[in-house]
Amino acid sequence: MEKKILINALHSEEKRVAIVEGDTLVDFYVEVASKEQLKGNIYKGVIARIEPGLQAAFVDFGQKKQGFLQIREISPEHFQNKKEGKRPRVQDVLAKGQEIIVQVEKDERDTKGASLTTYLSLPGRYIVMMPGQKRVGISRKIEDRDDRDRLKELFSSLKLPKDMGFILRTACSDISGEELANDLKYLTKLWNKIQAESKKAPAPALIYKEQDMAVRTVRDYLTSDVAEVLVDDETAYRRIKEFLRKTIPWRKINITYYRGKEPIFSQHAIEEQISRLNERTVSLPSHGYLVFDKTEALTAIDVNSGRSRKEENVEATALKTNLEAVEEIARQLRLRDIGGLVVMDFIDMESAKNRREVENSLKKALSSDKAHFDITGISRFGIVEMTRERLRTSYVDSMSTKCLVCGGAGTLRSDEMVAVSALREIHSKLSAGNVKGLICRLPVESANYLINSKRADILALEKAFGIAITVMGDTKLLPGQFALDVEAVKEAPKEPTKEVRKEAQQHPRKEQRKEAQRNTPKEPPKETPKEAQEPQAVQQEVQADAQKDKPRSRRKSRQRNRKRRERESAQQIPPTLPAPEAPPAGGQEVMAETPQESRTDMPSGIRDEAAAGAAPETVGEPQTEERRNGEPGQEREEKKEEKGQESPVSGQEEEHREDRGNREEKGEGEQGASAEAPRDAEQLQEQH
Repeated sequence: MEKKILINALHSEEKRVAIVEGDTLVDFYVEVASKEQLKGNIYKGVIARIEPGLQAAFVDFGQKKQGFLQIREISPEHFQNKKEGKRPRVQDVLAKGQEIIVQVEKDERDTKGASLTTYLSLPGRYIVMMPGQKRVGISRKIEDRDDRDRLKELFSSLKLPKDMGFILRTACSDISGEELANDLKYLTKLWNKIQAESKKAPAPALIYKEQDMAVRTVRDYLTSDVAEVLVDDETAYRRIKEFLRKTIPWRKINITYYRGKEPIFSQHAIEEQISRLNERTVSLPSHGYLVFDKTEALTAIDVNSGRSRKEENVEATALKTNLEAVEEIARQLRLRDIGGLVVMDFIDMESAKNRREVENSLKKALSSDKAHFDITGISRFGIVEMTRERLRTSYVDSMSTKCLVCGGAGTLRSDEMVAVSALREIHSKLSAGNVKGLICRLPVESANYLINSKRADILALEKAFGIAITVMGDTKLLPGQFALDVEAVKEAPKEPTKEVRKEAQQHPRKEQRKEAQRNTPKEPPKETPKEAQEPQAVQQEVQADAQKDKPRSRRKSRQRNRKRRERESAQQIPPTLPAPEAPPAGGQEVMAETPQESRTDMPSGIRDEAAAGAAPETVGEPQTEERRNGEPGQEREEKKEEKGQESPVSGQEEEHREDRGNREEKGEGEQGASAEAPRDAEQLQEQH
């Protein structure tokens, strides 16, 4: 039966290739623009991380996810430290930041990054070139011993580049030496170009990009049994013609640009077969069927006899169904590109002869598959295990995303179970407390069941907790979902901590002022005329300066005044000197009764002299500050301090006292200087 290659590249978002035999779809490939294929690309990367536990390294090669490079995929020419006689370890042979040339072996999949290798391979029409390797192999698909010997002799007669390995592909089984030499010349030029690009490109960088899907298909699948190639896109058609002109210009191939009004796949009646690739079940001719179940790393295929009843006995029915299943399984593996571990559950057969027949039929059906595979025999439970190489992203993964409703499970909860689950969640929320009201939103069918069938349970919860429960139908919710809107109770103000209560007890006035400020409503600022703005600003500056001069706490001010008085008492005149006469009657009383405001207007030195009155002074004796102040003044200050400790002092008197202490402290230097002042002023004071 003749074979055709159909290339549908009319839409840039999706390119499809189908290989058909008659009206049967044999192989199918799809490439989506949103999921770029990286397999076959060569990059210059940088070692980003080394994992001794995995014996692998992660390589930054310019993609979002770093590539995974195992130790067995690292060529010895990239080793930094070579130790003979020992098995190499990744932490010994590689270093972080090392530049390395890698090729993508497997594309990104799910959460895994791309798999990389340093063993590069450049596929041509008849030859695969492998730089850095020194071996020549022949495709396993060429089984004839004479053909293999002829190809070896023919290829060894060519002038081969040094340090290169080669594999002769299946397509070269019936070609001449000139065609091999031309393909070898094309690959050698390509490799020289890649080497030159790798030396000047900064890492990470793309060095070589694999051909697009249309050219790849012709390069890999155009064999002698292909009768025609149909392409519906003019750009893809020109690319294919250009590639064939470079590789096999002497060979005439029937490549046609399809211009029909009907879509190319519909013309050959394969659209329906492609649409069934997403289905879980596949029918067999004898009314049996296959069931495909896929996990992350394993695919299970179950063979069922279904309604097949035409055979004589159970053994014959099982054999016929299994033989039909073998052909369809091999076809579905290619179409869906199922890779990894595959487990096939055939119908049990008692005859060993029948089991061997099924095994041989399966191996024969898989022989045309380009992917590498390994298969076991049928076990006594009817199980066959196999591993298959994944060539590309599967059709299902390329065309679909995870379901938003079921999350990829394929099943949904019933309306009754959704309502019961919502009722349990309501009970849990109410039991937790701090709930003022609750609204439950469900899909319409689930809400109807909850209201009609669980009304008594809802009323019981409302009575038990004293909270209103509202059930609503929400058309925006997907089947199997529900949502709870909880109105929480406002929290009561927190009680003050121990530190706050202690501070309030120590400074009651401070807390009272803070409370008054919080309770006093803020008045809007009054507009002042422009003439008063400047004096008001000056007044604010004066107040700010005075506020800065004030001590930060009254306790510190009192301690400073006490230290000053102790220092003054230590510097007083010894008791052997004649004591000054007592001041006139009423002198001290007048100073004690004088308002504080009147005393703050004069300098401290003049104020002390005025307070001393007509007190006699010793001739020739310097009039010091201690003599002017006198002992009675000190005792009076101490008595005032004791009195202040026994009875609370009004805020106004305390502020005046602090201001006077500050001014006296600032005037210490002035008073010390006044002791050395000329005696003329003192004599004038005496006469007065």
